[in-house]
Amino acid sequence: SIGDTLAWAPYAVEFAKQNNCKVVLSTFHNKWFINNPFYKDIEFIQPGQTTNCYASYLIGWFRDEKGGWEKYEMYPNQVNMIPLQQTATDILGLNYKEVNYGVNLKMGQRPIKEKYVVFGPQATAGCKEWVYDYWVELANMLKAKGYKVVILSSNPYKIDGTINVYGKSWDTVATYLWYSEFLVGLGSGLSWFNWALGKFTYMINGFVEEGHEFTKNMKKITKNRCIKCWNDPVHVFDAGDWDWCPVYKGTKLQHICQKDIKPIDVLRSIDLT
Repeated sequence: SIGDTLAWAPYAVEFAKQNNCKVVLSTFHNKWFINNPFYKDIEFIQPGQTTNCYASYLIGWFRDEKGGWEKYEMYPNQVNMIPLQQTATDILGLNYKEVNYGVNLKMGQRPIKEKYVVFGPQATAGCKEWVYDYWVELANMLKAKGYKVVILSSNPYKIDGTINVYGKSWDTVATYLWYSEFLVGLGSGLSWFNWALGKFTYMINGFVEEGHEFTKNMKKITKNRCIKCWNDPVHVFDAGDWDWCPVYKGTKLQHICQKDIKPIDVLRSIDLT
């Protein structure tokens, strides 16, 4: 997962500093961190490679025998009840604090002369996404304020009057984010990527409690319409069910936590000064 990788990688640096030891790190996106000065003392290997070491740590969310998150021999706290980054500090035995050491990418020149904003409308689950018509309405609102709107997506995401950049390299994605005024995103990897770049994110996120994701350079836009199921002590997210909604699945209120956030709510949250 993109967000997980960006959230947890900085703690390899923290672990090395606090324990005065050599750390070897394996991620699916090593190139984001290699040649980043903060990671200069970290050795990188590819997933599946082995190395001689004194101890090894697996960072992740591990399910118990019942399919839940109560696998306390892997971590001391139920992972969906704490900030995402704390997963790493819990497993590594570090004190939790939000850490961002950035990413190393080859960004190009400014792609658009005029001021523009970026939308990140795609995520990995239905409960994370926002209504298409709301994106259309918000795009029109921001265009009326003098902004061009760029949509960054993995697959085509067409809204009239916007620029859709899809299926591009992470260098290209970073370039568009870097020169933008801000990102309007979801609880997704693209928002974490924007955070890693040190850019500001307005996050449309009604299903997660405040503080679960990053908190720096971010404003969460939410409504208290439902139970914040992502951080519920009983309900467990099913990644294989796009329509997962433990309270209202199959009804017109399915994903009401996101649907209840209207475009005007987002616009009023944005600092356009």
